[in-house]
Amino acid sequence: MSLINDALKRARETQPKIPTSGAPPLPPVESPARGGTGWILVAAAILFLAATCLFIGPALFGHKAAPVAPAKAPEIPAPPTEFVSVPMSNAAPALPDTNLPPAAPAEQLPKVQGIIFNPAHPLAVVNRKTVSVDDRVGDYQVKQILKTSVVFQRPDGSQKTLGIGE
Repeated sequence: MSLINDALKRARETQPKIPTSGAPPLPPVESPARGGTGWILVAAAILFLAATCLFIGPALFGHKAAPVAPAKAPEIPAPPTEFVSVPMSNAAPALPDTNLPPAAPAEQLPKVQGIIFNPAHPLAVVNRKTVSVDDRVGDYQVKQILKTSVVFQRPDGSQKTLGIGE
């Protein structure tokens, strides 16, 4: 251990002496700050305050709208009631004849939902089914498929042309 101490003493003695005048020691050099992350905290604080004002502000300072009374439906007067004087007997009163002839059934036309036009082999989507010329849709037969419409033939031989959506 003494060899080490002797070597340290010799090294100290060979070093040049720095005069210790009354000058203060120099301050350490600071490296410049990197990244500049301070602005991120400021921006986050501003966004937080803006969001708080947006959601809480109307609840604290908002004016409540006056309640709106529901609209009343217009009153429709009831039709006048007719009273029929019936003699006090065991006979049933005469009732008006309600046996009307049955209404003619409405014609159920096919609904054309789309057309795939190819001059060689046109197709149409009718009542959710793909049909071509001479196919049947209910009581109707597809006679012709055009670019924007389909011609159907009724059972009586007459024809009806329907466009897309009809």
